[in-house]
Amino acid sequence: MSFSDSLRTIVRFRWLLYELVVRDLTLRYRGSVLGFAWTLLNPVLFMAIYTLVFSVYLKIGIPHFPLYLLAGMIPWMWFSGAIGQGVTSIVDGRAYVGKTLLPTELLIIVPVLSNGVNFLITIVLLFPVSIVVGGVNPIWALLFLPLLAAIQFCMTLGIAFLVATWNVFFRDTQQLVGYALMAFMFLTPLFYEASTPPASLRFIVTYSPLAALISGYQHVFYYGTLPDWKHLLFAAGFGVGILAIGLANFNRNRDAFGEYV
Repeated sequence: MSFSDSLRTIVRFRWLLYELVVRDLTLRYRGSVLGFAWTLLNPVLFMAIYTLVFSVYLKIGIPHFPLYLLAGMIPWMWFSGAIGQGVTSIVDGRAYVGKTLLPTELLIIVPVLSNGVNFLITIVLLFPVSIVVGGVNPIWALLFLPLLAAIQFCMTLGIAFLVATWNVFFRDTQQLVGYALMAFMFLTPLFYEASTPPASLRFIVTYSPLAALISGYQHVFYYGTLPDWKHLLFAAGFGVGILAIGLANFNRNRDAFGEYV
């Protein structure tokens, strides 16, 4: 199955995709007293904890640190949440793989979209926080937020296709992904500025497409400036490339899923 075939399949079953995303969001907060309020509370609580640790205990000298942290943490939560759920999506949906008309790719897309919905809700926090805390008028965000979100969607979905496919054949993948997400959280400039690492290790940030993407959010919400176009091109190129690679790898192995799950 080609990329275009997969796209046509997704469009054809878009109604089912919508229902699955709604179901995922509903189940996530079922039985919770606060329900969807946790979508807003989670980044606020993370901000409070990390601000205490990095701004008070470790005394990271970044002005308006809560705003800087939120500008990177909110998109990071979309990425990490989607990959964390996506890696086991095919295995968890084994009852549908090869046994129903449900396209297997929908199982991977659902966590990316449901975490994306949470992202769109929580990103609203950054508009008043940017103005009140940082004195920044995030007008650029209105122009660049759709582009940044589109780049992140491609990047996240491509990686989700890769890890979900690998996890079917190598179940250690889900364990490795958990540690990789933890490592990337600290290797990405969420709690510190990109210039903070020693010069000998700065290449980790310089050549990280995720860091380039996060930088775009920080520019529009924290610095109140245009994103660096080189960072945008780098992140966009990686996002499109990894999506093509991830989907090709998924399609190449999809016929074998039923034997392993």
